Amino acid sequence: MSDDGNTLTMKITSHPENSDQTVSVEVTCTRVGKAPAGANGTSGSWRVNKVQESDNGLTTTYRGSADGLTMSEPTGESYTAQLDGKDYPVKGSYTYNSVALRRISANTIEETHKRDGKVISISKMTVAPDGKKMTVVSTNKLTAATSTYVAEKQ
Repeated sequence: MSDDGNTLTMKITSHPENSDQTVSVEVTCTRVGKAPAGANGTSGSWRVNKVQESDNGLTTTYRGSADGLTMSEPTGESYTAQLDGKDYPVKGSYTYNSVALRRISANTIEETHKRDGKVISISKMTVAPDGKKMTVVSTNKLTAATSTYVAEKQ
């Protein structure tokens, strides 16, 4: 927390399930509104300004087929699923343990993450017509937060 109480920096190290790798993240936020009187300095509403993450947390590999998708990350998280809306197991994630995929259009897939059958988040992944970028809009169903990011093909 900055001395004036208006900037919050969080440094996070996550330990993906069944992985020998850690993922480091640093998030910088700006206060949006007054801090609650008498509360801890971190209490209140914050806007995320910047997120920096280690490369192993930023890299995801997708391999598509006519009717499915395989996803893998350097930390060991992975799945293979059909585009039929049914649940398929996920390995190496402590956040969710199944995924369901649906094709929305030729360039868009909806990915639903679940933990023990309960929806955790829904992401819409749209690949640009040139295939070089993918825009992901993810909604956390537990907190109602929505995040958008653009991934670039390596």
